[in-house]
Amino acid sequence: MHVQSINLCWVVVADLEKAIPFYQQSLGLKLLEWNKAHGWAEFEGHEGGLRLGVAQASDFNQVAAGSNAVVALNVENIEKAREAYLSKGVMCMGEIMEVPGHVKLLFCQDQDGNKFQLAQLLS
Repeated sequence: MHVQSINLCWVVVADLEKAIPFYQQSLGLKLLEWNKAHGWAEFEGHEGGLRLGVAQASDFNQVAAGSNAVVALNVENIEKAREAYLSKGVMCMGEIMEVPGHVKLLFCQDQDGNKFQLAQLLS
């Protein structure tokens, strides 16, 4: 048995209706699906890639809001992305870290404490 691919990573939020504008407008992701009845939304970067699912906290999914996987969002220029996100009220944590010749990284978080990472590939 082997894993064929990874197509989706998802996080849980306390209020999906508040989270959608955060992920769509503050982070600039493209909203692909919003199913209010099931408490589920899916986003994607504007150049495709892995989908990000955002689920409404409930007894069904058994995962608490803010205790989820770390999603890496690739950006062209991490310094400019940091400035833009801060101006939109996104919480960025610490300083930009660099693995010389490979990648620049910065941790941020949403309103529920779900951490995500900005990543600028250098090679």
